[in-house]
Amino acid sequence: MMTYNLYRKFGSLLLAAISVTMVACQDDETSELYRSVYPESITLDIPKEVQPLIYKDENGVNVLPLLKGEEVQLEYTMLPENITFNEVSWLSSDKNVAEVDQNGVVKALNGNGSTYSVIQVSPSVFYAGSGIYGTLKVMVSNEMIQAENISLSAASDQVYMGESMQLQYTIFPENTTYKTVKWSSSDEKIATVDENGLVTAQVIDTNTETVTITASALDDSQVYASKQLTIMKVVQPEDITIDQSYSFDQNYVWAITDKTIKLPYTTVPSDCTTSLIEWTSSNEDIATVSQGVVNFNQNGVFGDVTITATCPETGKSSSIKLRLEEGLVRELFHNENNYTWYNAKQSANGTESSHVWHDGYLTVTTYTQTAGTKQRGDFKCWSPKTWLHAGKYPIFAIRMDDVADKYKDEGVTARNINLDAAGTCGSTAFSGNLGGSNNKYKYNYKCSDGSRVFVYDLSSQSWAKGGVLPTSSVAEFTTLQFKYADIATIDHQVQYNVYWVQTFKNLDELEAYLDGEGLTYEK
Repeated sequence: MMTYNLYRKFGSLLLAAISVTMVACQDDETSELYRSVYPESITLDIPKEVQPLIYKDENGVNVLPLLKGEEVQLEYTMLPENITFNEVSWLSSDKNVAEVDQNGVVKALNGNGSTYSVIQVSPSVFYAGSGIYGTLKVMVSNEMIQAENISLSAASDQVYMGESMQLQYTIFPENTTYKTVKWSSSDEKIATVDENGLVTAQVIDTNTETVTITASALDDSQVYASKQLTIMKVVQPEDITIDQSYSFDQNYVWAITDKTIKLPYTTVPSDCTTSLIEWTSSNEDIATVSQGVVNFNQNGVFGDVTITATCPETGKSSSIKLRLEEGLVRELFHNENNYTWYNAKQSANGTESSHVWHDGYLTVTTYTQTAGTKQRGDFKCWSPKTWLHAGKYPIFAIRMDDVADKYKDEGVTARNINLDAAGTCGSTAFSGNLGGSNNKYKYNYKCSDGSRVFVYDLSSQSWAKGGVLPTSSVAEFTTLQFKYADIATIDHQVQYNVYWVQTFKNLDELEAYLDGEGLTYEK
């Protein structure tokens, strides 16, 4: 502040002197008065040889890692070029970590890899307090910590010619001294990669080419990671045909818990650039679509939706009608990444329930309900909501192992099964066990493979609270589970399989489904 005030005083005197000079020389047409030009910006210039080492910290600040004893010559650019005062001052925020002389030479002195000094260059003399400066964060390490591993990731394994894709990398361990990599391409005629890992596919003559992009550590550790990419030629789609297997016109309906489907389709030509195909949905409240992948809403909106694919170059298109069915529950365990029914995650007496997925069924392990005498392993729907319709899909069934059959020789003679829930239909709340108490399933099918199908009827059986569901509208349930408890008498954890949970329009449809599974049964 004192420097600033002095400057203002000297400035006033200077103006006075200028005024006098102007009066005295007003008859001298050749005299000129020059105006001072002050700095407007200043930036640090980092030598090319160390630029590859620069990385950004969590705040987006440029960081230069240096080893103890290393020196770097920094330069600067100050604008405008015709400034009157071009002297600068160099400062270090922590001279114990790194020092800088007035020529911009930075020397690393001491650090553990997380200690740093901020090097600053700014206009000197009275303009130093203007807020114009350039900085660089210098991170100092007393010893080199080399990379041990590098991992690469990308949004896709394919890039179309003329397009770009960003590769991401991670270096291990986290405290590696040099946190950046050197990028290279196995063939720059196919694809180039810049210093930031941005891959750009070049124009190719064939439909596809492969290229390998490599990220190498900069610390002489010889550690690197590579990723092979397929470069695709852009080929306009001329025609498309969507397979109708999942169409409502072929009597196929979808459950809201199916969540998503990738529609099968064929194109002409077969190797066209499918990303150019335009996909639309007739009702995005029911389902959206992108690149042939349909996503069903999870908000309880049901009905028909038409998905259309169009080739923009020719205008040719293909459509499929999908039906999202209200009241349909269908959990078949064929998708490891998308199933909604599994164990209720209970624990007691030092044990806990768990499950293991297999294609087509789950294996559930019970927990100790009462030490030495009873096991329990409830089976729960983890979707936030389940929509039931007692009029359209009144039959609620689960096909599973009955522990009373499976562990009969180990002394199991009893178990209690309940379909327990909480939900609403209209203004009425429903909760508790369907049927009112233990083992109140309406039918019990014994299948030829030893499994059982426990069947409830939503249209005739009453919940413990609320009574029988109305058959004219959708009911919304936030809790739905099979309580599988009081497995007695047994002193250790046991396992049972669940093959599916579904609703059906009637018993004939259920029995036809069992026939389709190749099972015989008795009830």
